[in-house]
Amino acid sequence: MGRGPLMGDFSYGEADHWRKIRHVTSTDVSILVWLAVGAGIAGGVFLIARSAVQIGSVAYRVMEKQISRQAATRQTALLSVAMVAALVITALIAGYAIFAIFGTLLESTGSINTLNNGS
Repeated sequence: MGRGPLMGDFSYGEADHWRKIRHVTSTDVSILVWLAVGAGIAGGVFLIARSAVQIGSVAYRVMEKQISRQAATRQTALLSVAMVAALVITALIAGYAIFAIFGTLLESTGSINTLNNGS
């Protein structure tokens, strides 16, 4: 009894030929790299915003006398450290992106070659 296309043919013959990566171009790689850079920047911005909201929540709980000042100080210090770490990592990722873009632009216009040749 033969299987139809809905049942799936999981043989290792011609059915899985679509899984084989034939050729990965530099465009494919660059799209994936820029996707990763964008995801890193978006993730960093999210962590910074989330830390800021959490610090505000700690301040509100102190005003409502739900937590002590000592506990609030510890939580705020920890959230501030997380915010600074996320800011530094996001800045490094964004700096890499900016450097890559301007480096490509300067190289394509010949500005880098002019500087290297001394003329």
